[in-house]
Amino acid sequence: MMNRAIVMILLTGVVTYLARVIPLLLYRGKEPSKFLRSFLEYIPYAALGALLFPEILYSTESILTAVLGGICATVLIIKKQNMIIVVGGTILVVYILNLSF
Repeated sequence: MMNRAIVMILLTGVVTYLARVIPLLLYRGKEPSKFLRSFLEYIPYAALGALLFPEILYSTESILTAVLGGICATVLIIKKQNMIIVVGGTILVVYILNLSF
């Protein structure tokens, strides 16, 4: 039983390592196209948005205040504000909205 677990862990490590090394070896010295670079720059934002959006909707008792807080955070992020300002400003807006609703 223990040997099987060790083999599974080692195989998982090998597969993960190969998935990272093969592209590095295949594209050594080649510059990615401008389109590919711009596409890859947006992947972290899209993944983060997909992970956070459902949590935003159910973060308060009222979906309306949660959506307005999400809009506030989006506006602050688009204006390229510091992350502390985005988080603090959004918390403040949602707190004030929850007091009024």
